[in-house]
Amino acid sequence: MSGISIFPQSGSISKNQNFVIEGYSMSQQTVLGLNKKHSIYLKSGNKKIKLIVTELCIGQYNLTQVIVKPDELLEMGKEYTIIIDSLPKFERLHQINTLTKKYEPFKYTVKTDVDTQSPKVNGNPFELKKTFAQYGCGPSMYIVFSNPAKDQSPLLVKTSVKNLLTGHTATYYLLPNDEQIKVGHDMCSGAFDFDESELYEVSFSFMDSSGNITKWDGPGIRFSKPTIANSQKEE
Repeated sequence: MSGISIFPQSGSISKNQNFVIEGYSMSQQTVLGLNKKHSIYLKSGNKKIKLIVTELCIGQYNLTQVIVKPDELLEMGKEYTIIIDSLPKFERLHQINTLTKKYEPFKYTVKTDVDTQSPKVNGNPFELKKTFAQYGCGPSMYIVFSNPAKDQSPLLVKTSVKNLLTGHTATYYLLPNDEQIKVGHDMCSGAFDFDESELYEVSFSFMDSSGNITKWDGPGIRFSKPTIANSQKEE
């Protein structure tokens, strides 16, 4: 019922790297408390660099995320570890190493200079399919769109979904899967939920891991929510 994830998980980063901190279920309160109840910073040796919260996105299904960036440029060749102070007793800030099967902290090495190049976007996203699956604790449902953006660093897709019945808009940063953008939620969590409204509209902007953004200027894409009748089974 809790968990903190970080994007990127590890590896090489740029001198002006951005990070996404995401909390699931009970950990949403921890994420909301960053730099209020819980200081967050990068540590290299004895040096600490504060991470500043630049944006907050509250998901519609048990997820909350913040975008953070260092308050100064990182040093080339240095290794940094993300630290969050005063975590609740149930909270752990670690990830599992898929090779050793052991838990490790979130560590990064600066190998790229300041990145100022925005992602390249070729064409407009379009709907590929809908998926729907009913599980014991609830359904998993997604609208799958094409991802026309490319960049040398990992990409995030700033996704805004508007309910055309209520007028409410929700915004969240999604991590594309290969060349697809999945908008919705799985059985336990997700960025977007769909209510009784039959019609929605989505728009996208594309951000690399250094915070460079390419806005998509096309019109919003209208779509209907996934149902058993109009969707494919999840693979």
